[in-house]
Amino acid sequence: MTVEVYEFGAFRFNPSARELWRAGQRVDLPRRSFECIEHLLAHRERAVGRDELVEAVFGRSNVSDAQLGQVVLRARRALDDDGNTQRVVRTIAGYGYRWVADVRVVVEESAAGGADAAEPTFVPADAAVPSGETIASASSAGIRLPRRRFALLAALAASLLIAAAAWLALSAHRPSEGLAQPVPTERSIGTHADSVVVLPLQVDGLREDAWIRLGAMDLVADRLRQAGLRAPASESVLALLKSAPESASGGEPPNLREATGARLLVRGRATRSASGWQVELAAAPESGIAVPVRFTGRDPVQAMRGAADLLLAALGRSVPAEGERDATLDETLQRARAAMLANELDTAREILTASPELAASSARLAYRLALVDFRAGQLDQAEASLDEVLKQPEAAQDARFRGQVLIARGVVRMRRGEFEQSSHDYDAALALLTPGRDALEIGQALTGRANSRVPERRYDEALADFGTARTDLESAGDQVGVARVDANLGLLELFRSRPAAALGYLLPAADRFQSFGALHELLLSLTGIVQAQLAMLQRDEAAATVERGWALRERITDPDQRVDLLLNRAQVLIGSGRHREAAAALAQARTGTNSGNRVLLARLRALGAELAAVREDWRAAADEAAAALAEWPSSGADDERSGIVLIRQRALLALGEEASAEALLERRREPPEQAADVPGVVTDALAMAEWAQHAGDSARALRWFRFAAVSADRRGVPAEIVAVARAYAPVLLATGERAQAAVVIGRVAPWAARDFDCALLQLRLFHAMDQREPWFSALRQAQALAGERAISTELLELRTTGNGGPLRLSDRSR
Repeated sequence: MTVEVYEFGAFRFNPSARELWRAGQRVDLPRRSFECIEHLLAHRERAVGRDELVEAVFGRSNVSDAQLGQVVLRARRALDDDGNTQRVVRTIAGYGYRWVADVRVVVEESAAGGADAAEPTFVPADAAVPSGETIASASSAGIRLPRRRFALLAALAASLLIAAAAWLALSAHRPSEGLAQPVPTERSIGTHADSVVVLPLQVDGLREDAWIRLGAMDLVADRLRQAGLRAPASESVLALLKSAPESASGGEPPNLREATGARLLVRGRATRSASGWQVELAAAPESGIAVPVRFTGRDPVQAMRGAADLLLAALGRSVPAEGERDATLDETLQRARAAMLANELDTAREILTASPELAASSARLAYRLALVDFRAGQLDQAEASLDEVLKQPEAAQDARFRGQVLIARGVVRMRRGEFEQSSHDYDAALALLTPGRDALEIGQALTGRANSRVPERRYDEALADFGTARTDLESAGDQVGVARVDANLGLLELFRSRPAAALGYLLPAADRFQSFGALHELLLSLTGIVQAQLAMLQRDEAAATVERGWALRERITDPDQRVDLLLNRAQVLIGSGRHREAAAALAQARTGTNSGNRVLLARLRALGAELAAVREDWRAAADEAAAALAEWPSSGADDERSGIVLIRQRALLALGEEASAEALLERRREPPEQAADVPGVVTDALAMAEWAQHAGDSARALRWFRFAAVSADRRGVPAEIVAVARAYAPVLLATGERAQAAVVIGRVAPWAARDFDCALLQLRLFHAMDQREPWFSALRQAQALAGERAISTELLELRTTGNGGPLRLSDRSR
């Protein structure tokens, strides 16, 4: 029997024997990665779409991008390829992948597949693939900015609150008194006896009645929630329905009960008649008989509420007490919220401004319009409106309303990086809200306050707030809110320079957001994941995470998030040495930074400074760093400035502007006796060491370098360890301390295969030691990672060989 065997480079791939060989050595490969290579090879004449590859590898369609990315990552690594070079498998942006390596097909007898071809397959079944791991290339080599991270993370944490705050604002009138919403005394797991999901209603009416589909869904869910049932926010349910549509047979959406923990699914129909409206609801358990109710009213809102109250009675629940209501205003709010649920912000604004009832309550109208502006990214307008609302008598007389407005303003201020001011807003809101009744609002305020405490390093208090917020949100059935808390915990760990712990929170939170279709929260989590992966020197994974977000860019309506995507992309491109592409991404980002978000602008300037520094454009680096420092938040982020200060110092010293550089730090001090593990300590120490070195105080410089190295090891963040070695090792080599340089460089040698700086340090060491074979291997490795970064001419040849003449790279092939 003959079989086809594929040969490419040093590799030999035998699909029949299920074997991959490299230079005569068999390569172990997980089953799915093997099948990924097999499918791409078999269809190498064309690009293979993402969905096609998923079906070929997994045999099913409900697979996340992260799971597929992990499979491709392992396949590339087995083929000595990565998402940066893409010599074998190329990523087709927005589509899928294509095999690009030259292939020779050899027809052989089946026994010729390798030395052990007759043996059973060696390829193991895949272990469980971590749901949040992804693929691709590169990150920020060169100057690392560990402290720049905080202002970005605080802005991300604030943004995670936006959707929930806006949702609360457009709820129909909820009475201030008399509502009972019991809070479970212990954390719930799995399906709950009191959990229910309300689906969009079917509507039989006129074209202008289309709003009822989502408006009724939301009103019914809110009514059930007031009676103590656990009903997820309509936003969460709609997002989940988009990612898991109903089956063709009309059954319930796949995985809906599992994702929400719901015992009951409520379906309904609203029908217009000559006399009014009839709303039918049915609460269906997973097995058994549904509970149906029907109510007829003169208008749709009355019919919705009546049907919801009948359903509560049928389920053995008391109807919430309430005072007199304005049905017309209720309908307006429900219509506006329906538009918000559909992300039709202009429509929501038109509905609100056209309401005579809201016009009579200028404070409530301004509040709701401010949140529409906020959701559209118009921060200045939103904050100015909220300031005015808080001055109105209505905000002074209604505690709950005032609490909601304060939460909204706290979110705006948090997004701007005004942490102290936002903390005051959250404290004031919590003092006004009622436990149990206001669980959703309290959960949001606690999450915001926790984030505002992080800059002051009040970690224990922040963690306590996060824990309480999680309980409140879970008791209210807000699963997306719970995921927001988990994402914020990940951002907290990242700020504490614990990137591995951060990924433990952020990766599952991102997958949770994706399963709910929560695009805004997903993109924010991906930015946090990128920062953590770069800190861990996970270059391929970080670039794959960027691509995961980049593929969604056409669906983004918030201009700040589009800029954030571009900045993530630029950061990864800088690290891979793709400077022209990084500059293009930064230039595009500059055109979109018009929201007044100072944190975003500071990050843009910081990355511009970093790019200019690695290009050795010192004038631009100094100017961009100065601009970044000027944009830095006025409070709460003082300790995070040191990375930018280090870039500016390096630039000013390169320009010969010592006086300006000296003004940046207190220069003439000694390092502490004990290593420290607080954020920024490593970057500060490097700045002190480099200044002392420049000033000719070598002894003090070495003390600061040693302090930086010990502190970096104590903190255990790979990127910081590399930053120290990058600055310290060349000094040791220049002073002839090769043994100590070997110790420092040996510390980062395990990362040389994926980090240019580490590869370059190895090259420097072997060049200084005049070791021929290690020098040549290190040179080839550094060249493979260099991108547009130059390698010093002196490193391209050894001083002597065994015959006494120089050895150049070109001589190696002789």
